[in-house]
Amino acid sequence: MVKRRELLGMVGATVGASVLGVGTAEAGPQVAEGRHRPSHRTLKVMQFNIWLGGSQVPGGRAGIADTIAAVQPDVVMLSESTPERVANTLADLAERGLTFYDNANPSDPGVISRYPIIEHKSFPYWSKAVIAVDGTEVAAYSGHLEYRYYANYLPRGYGGGTPAPLETSEYGWDEIPTGPITDVDLIERLNEASGRTAVTKTVLADAAMERRRGRLTVLAGDFNEPSHRDWTRRTRNLFDHNGTVVEWSTTKAIEDAGFRDSYREVYPDPVRSPGFTWPSDNPGVEPGQLTWAPKADERDRIDFIFYHPDRRIRLLDSVVVGPSTTIVRNERVEETGREKFWEPSWTWPTDHKAVLSTFRVSTHRPH
Repeated sequence: MVKRRELLGMVGATVGASVLGVGTAEAGPQVAEGRHRPSHRTLKVMQFNIWLGGSQVPGGRAGIADTIAAVQPDVVMLSESTPERVANTLADLAERGLTFYDNANPSDPGVISRYPIIEHKSFPYWSKAVIAVDGTEVAAYSGHLEYRYYANYLPRGYGGGTPAPLETSEYGWDEIPTGPITDVDLIERLNEASGRTAVTKTVLADAAMERRRGRLTVLAGDFNEPSHRDWTRRTRNLFDHNGTVVEWSTTKAIEDAGFRDSYREVYPDPVRSPGFTWPSDNPGVEPGQLTWAPKADERDRIDFIFYHPDRRIRLLDSVVVGPSTTIVRNERVEETGREKFWEPSWTWPTDHKAVLSTFRVSTHRPH
């Protein structure tokens, strides 16, 4: 999640797991020597909440760089970042022989890229980096949205940290004594009060301007809000949704602006392939340090990568990066969905799982 961890001063531990896949280096910005240049590039985009710069897990800072070195993304959207944490990550990557650039955002969230960043801009809760992939320019947006007003906890019988004087504020983050709140109108009203959708619409307007300039647009982040594609009639009695069907407004606004949810493009069924990104298990950390609703199934997909369709970009794959285990009712459990996990053999640095989406981008360079 977000700054809750700083408030509680939690401490993690070292992680180890088996490797499910291996990284590939085909997406680098360097062009192979010779007269023949490819007319397309593979572009790998990663959404990565780094849990206060890896500070909650012994070895977590190294684990951030080890994750990026193993997965080899071209663009990484960093949540829970600061200029210092970004600088640390770039230095750690340089020690591993990898050169990345950052978008110099003065606060959270950030963008780092293997391609030089030719323009950048900051927004409330968002930042932008523009890169050129062999002549094809891409505007990449990184978001880390308000963590309070976490209204998806209400049907699970927990307060969502809604501030006073709004309804449900009296519960804080605690268990609701009277049980789950399933009033969808109330849930959606409190979710809107978070401002997550409003700040995202500002970025969507900027992205539309970038497309008018001929640029591709991708958008990723830790939204601290689920997807409207995941709280449907088919999932209403699963994952402690307690009968609710909720049209979560931030992902809906992004899709209404023409973007596509890369993970749901590959795995359209939220029952068979939920793709949960929070809470992630972290094998060296006690489950109580990873859960905020210890008597509930609080799993949700709150980390996303969206792209706007264009003839020059094609989605190839999307995968969850992180442990295949999670926390349900304060216990470690193995996920049973059909999704793929790229499991770490290195120290996993965070309480989120990351998302990696791979695209094919047409370039301007001739053969």
